[in-house]
Amino acid sequence: MTVTCREACCSATPRFTVSELFERGYWRNRETPLPMQGDAVADAEGNSARFSIAISDGKLAGTRFRATACTTLIAYCEAITELLAGFSAEMASQLSSRDLVDALPGVPALKQDRAVLAIAAFRSALQAACPGTSVHPRESGDPARTGFPLSRE
Repeated sequence: MTVTCREACCSATPRFTVSELFERGYWRNRETPLPMQGDAVADAEGNSARFSIAISDGKLAGTRFRATACTTLIAYCEAITELLAGFSAEMASQLSSRDLVDALPGVPALKQDRAVLAIAAFRSALQAACPGTSVHPRESGDPARTGFPLSRE
């Protein structure tokens, strides 16, 4: 059995499943928050998420979250945590909800709006930790910038 590398160094987009991410995220969801916390963000259905992050040398040194008990929301939050480890704050701010949905195939269309909630909560924490960082997503119609680059450089 071959284990797929989940690091960006292999030039392959990591593949995740909702169940894998939920399992890891369920435990991370219970960890003590890091010092820099963003605002809690909620949707009309009562789902909410809040991220806390640590920045070292301009890069994400740690990311944690608290989210309501929605499997999809926890999986999206965990995907953000795993995908962006070691990225610069500026690069991390460019992750969009579409990128997140694309990174986690198999989520039913009715649940994909949880990606918007997760991204909004992450950007709130990023803004709290790095007030000068632009947290505006790139334009989805910009052909030169399609797909989130999974390189830490």
